[in-house]
Amino acid sequence: MPVPAGGLVTDTDMTQAKAAVAAMSVPDQAGSVVMANSAEAVDTDLVARLHLGGVILMGSDGSIDGTTGGTPDEVAAVTANLQLQVPAAQAGAPLLIATDQEYGLVTRLVNGFTDFPGTSELSAIGSTDGAVAATEQVTAAAGAEMLAVGINVDFAPDADVVPASGSSAIGERSFGSDPERDAALVAAAVRGYQSSGMAATLKHFPGIGRISADTHESLPTLHVACAEWNTDESVPMRGGIDAGVALVMTGHVLVPAVGTTDVPSSISSAVVTDLLRGPGRDGCNGLDFRGVTVSDAMEMAPISQNYSPGEAAWRAVAAGQDLVLMPTDPAAAVTGIVTAVGDGSLSPAQLLQAAARVYALRLALARAPRPGLDVVGSDAHAAIAARARAAG
Repeated sequence: MPVPAGGLVTDTDMTQAKAAVAAMSVPDQAGSVVMANSAEAVDTDLVARLHLGGVILMGSDGSIDGTTGGTPDEVAAVTANLQLQVPAAQAGAPLLIATDQEYGLVTRLVNGFTDFPGTSELSAIGSTDGAVAATEQVTAAAGAEMLAVGINVDFAPDADVVPASGSSAIGERSFGSDPERDAALVAAAVRGYQSSGMAATLKHFPGIGRISADTHESLPTLHVACAEWNTDESVPMRGGIDAGVALVMTGHVLVPAVGTTDVPSSISSAVVTDLLRGPGRDGCNGLDFRGVTVSDAMEMAPISQNYSPGEAAWRAVAAGQDLVLMPTDPAAAVTGIVTAVGDGSLSPAQLLQAAARVYALRLALARAPRPGLDVVGSDAHAAIAARARAAG
């Protein structure tokens, strides 16, 4: 049976979140739906000044922003300092601190962390039951390592379906080309990550595996009819949602099947509200998702080259996004949301709803027991990784 409301969040969390958000000013509500790049937030007062809802940890070659080598103790110090900026009025609702830790091609934490197998390695395990079991074990251990250093949201697993032949920008980040098998592995990853107490994220809705263009650089079109989308792209997404995933990330593509031909899917209500949150439209079956929606990075070309940070932010929330990821200017994004509420472009109720969902997730994540740093790179985790690779 599906797990409702994003899995981790309870009705009590939502009730408390609605009350907390209702007591906030509009600027604070706006700040709470923005997740900034760590390059702008670390070693600054950005979180405290804008009352941001989250920060994504970025960096290069394993050196997370604010560290010299990206070691576990350094990353833990960065996250602890970010959490110190949470306003006293929001005590008990820790900042969402995320990263892209898919393992394989996209891995931010490498120095001193366990080298777990990525999606393509796990998918290579011949027995589906064996692949599911290994995926759940690996992601549970991986989640524990991230929690130990203060990361509570992972932008993983990738739930895109790649074509059996031909090019794909996603490639081996995907579990493969069989939608049903992918769904089983995506669900296993969600269960594993969230059993550790952290929040998992499906990406990139509505599914970009068949696209060869890089959505960081251009705005491609997802050429798929609803009948095929229902039996292909949507299947792993539905599998992860039924497993109780906390977040779903929307990519930047055009989706003609649902009438989205002039704006990216990340700021399209047809995609975010009708297709992801709702019953669907135009023959594409909706997924009725009740958790937190998050845009892909707003600094990517399809957004940053066509919209100001403020306009992109309010349009994302108006489309049904709860969390605006990595605007090029977080302060301008917050101001844009506030201005849109003031001039009627964005419904105050829509902002309240988004802020409440984000805040409820923060409350839910506060309950997760945090492991000690000794679990990071431990012998037990190395053994889990080795068993999974041997099975493949």
